[in-house]
Amino acid sequence: MRNIIELQPAYLLHSRPFRDTSLLLDFLTPDFGRISAISRGARSAKSKSKSLLQPFLPVQISLSGKSDLKTLRTVEFRPGTFTLKGDRLFSAMYMNEIIVRLFQSDESDPAFFLAYEHALRELSGQETTELVLREFELTLLDTLGYGVDFTTEAFSHDPIDPESWYYFQEDSGFIKLQNSGGTGSQDVGSEELYSGVSLLNISNRDFSKSQTLKTAKHVIRGILSNHLGNTPLQSRSLFSRSRQ
Repeated sequence: MRNIIELQPAYLLHSRPFRDTSLLLDFLTPDFGRISAISRGARSAKSKSKSLLQPFLPVQISLSGKSDLKTLRTVEFRPGTFTLKGDRLFSAMYMNEIIVRLFQSDESDPAFFLAYEHALRELSGQETTELVLREFELTLLDTLGYGVDFTTEAFSHDPIDPESWYYFQEDSGFIKLQNSGGTGSQDVGSEELYSGVSLLNISNRDFSKSQTLKTAKHVIRGILSNHLGNTPLQSRSLFSRSRQ
């Protein structure tokens, strides 16, 4: 990464206190992926950047430093705002958390940056949160190299049959159930079986059927859980507490 980065579009993903008045920050940028930086004096009463160092606020940043931990030199507002409340705010917080946990630093990915920005815009609008999250998660998995083939059977490489049932193995893909009817088998419970039509709908990003959304959520969350490890997501905990 360059020693000096000028006016890079960015979104703050996460911040945490550092020493007396500074902040450690994680940004998402189009040209440098996830960047970690320190903002010196950002928590002081005289800080001019404090109001701009907020999640989901479009900014452009300038950084310097030779190490992976950069120094934030300037932060400026970019046009555009997002209104996120309730479930939509928690959904955006979830997006930020899984990016910080899974996204590699210092990797250019303008397409993913635009996908993140699009998801925030959709959450600020009328689109359902479930649809926004499923599409974003699929994009994230593809970007990370964890993408799933929803169109082909894992072993035979035959096209997915909309009339058949399948179970999923992360290291292989979707495997066709040999008996018909989707009733499960000795080793696969019925809740782990997915209809071929749902898989094909997911591949086409057609989430008009509730069962397609349910299938996508079950498969995607299983993959993400394997990569996130045993540490619970704070955004899910906050969401659960808000419903109590």
